Amino acid sequence: MKLNRRQFSMLALAAGASSVPAFAKGTYPERPIELIVPFAPGGGTDLSARLIVPYIEKYLNGTIAVINKPGAGGQVGAVQIARAKPDGYTIGFMNVPNTMMKPHERDAGFTVDSFDPIANLVFDPAVLATRADSKYKTLADVVAECKARPGKVTIGSAGIGSNTHLDLLRFEHLAGIKFHHIPYDGGAAPRTALLGGHLELIASALGDCQRFQKEGTIRMLGILTKERFPMAPDVPTYAEQGYPLEGGASRGLVAPEGMDPGQIAAIEKAVEQALQDPELIKKAEEIALPLVFMNSKEYGAYLQKSNQELAEAWKATPWVE
Repeated sequence: MKLNRRQFSMLALAAGASSVPAFAKGTYPERPIELIVPFAPGGGTDLSARLIVPYIEKYLNGTIAVINKPGAGGQVGAVQIARAKPDGYTIGFMNVPNTMMKPHERDAGFTVDSFDPIANLVFDPAVLATRADSKYKTLADVVAECKARPGKVTIGSAGIGSNTHLDLLRFEHLAGIKFHHIPYDGGAAPRTALLGGHLELIASALGDCQRFQKEGTIRMLGILTKERFPMAPDVPTYAEQGYPLEGGASRGLVAPEGMDPGQIAAIEKAVEQALQDPELIKKAEEIALPLVFMNSKEYGAYLQKSNQELAEAWKATPWVE
């Protein structure tokens, strides 16, 4: 059958339309995107999200609403992300190892495979901190007190199975000491308890403590990086104090499994541009928030590798508190 020019054009248009992803028929995003943060307002994960999101919006040309869904060490929010419709309008903040540890501890309602990786945004080094007026000045002071009062020195963390808890366990093992560990839900609550005089120490993150150290209310005793960290050069490493430990938490964006690859690519590109924005870089440096970009493929590989390491850690040293 011969086609005239009009018939050919109509068929070509129809064929082209059928090959275009659904989201591309309009301009993505066409409505606000919900970003679920599985931790309470004020903690490191929440602060990271709220600092970076406006710059992602800038390059995505869309609106992102940050919604806090705390509970069970990130499990509540993670389940909501995993069960959301993968239509590109619900994404989530993933904290590794904090949230990703939950499926190894119990039936959490999600696994690493419940999510499509979008991009990593932050890697926040772990720290040990106390109040600025505390008697503790070094890790040696802490170790000595723990040996004098075994199991009595109070320390708060972001929760059972969080990176701060895991770092605490490793420090106890290496130093031969035992703390009185009090787990919280996220990083903001233990910091508040410390400042209120309810804790002696906190296992925390640089991003959670830097502003308070600058204000003169918190003193960081050690940071879990290989060398002194450029954003906090006055904080000694654990290694230089005799305890060769490294640790921290990554924070990135994930989507429910099955999100359109084109939508993922759009957010991924906006994140990459955002993390190169001079204004954001300056603001992040002011609060010692290390911006670390990984694209979707790199971040996916990182999540799988971290998940395997967490499975091995749980198998070797399961904790019950």
